[in-house]
Amino acid sequence: MDTKQTEVVLAQVNDAYIIANMSRQIIEQGLQWSWTPERVGRCVLSTDTNVITAKNEGDLIGFGVMYYGASKAHLNLLGVEAHWRSHGIGHRMLEWLEMCARTAGLECCQLELRESNHKARKFYINHGYTEIERVRGYYQHRENAIRMSKSLQEKHFL
Repeated sequence: MDTKQTEVVLAQVNDAYIIANMSRQIIEQGLQWSWTPERVGRCVLSTDTNVITAKNEGDLIGFGVMYYGASKAHLNLLGVEAHWRSHGIGHRMLEWLEMCARTAGLECCQLELRESNHKARKFYINHGYTEIERVRGYYQHRENAIRMSKSLQEKHFL
């Protein structure tokens, strides 16, 4: 696997179907499908949301969806194909999205993830996120979520 060939770019509307299906397999397994192609397509066209893809030799291998509010960003989705994980692709996409939020002057980024997803929790902790609360039944009343947050403000030392 040559990750040097991987590029992170804004998604196009015609990527929505692939992103939605990847979300269904990677993130929404065991749940009713909520990130449908139509929903992803609306996010691609939205002015307050970035949808990005990681592509390697033209193949879509990862995606991210981040909403930018008045003071906070919210990471809705971040996923990488199983055989491409642990190659820095998730890291690159997360950095890209956080950079946009910092540039917009937002204070923090928040996200929710499945309480049972220990690998994702570790990933986000390693990227500076802290667990701020447990949300009971967040995922269609079937599974709890862990809400995490990260300050996007640069720390200045005297």
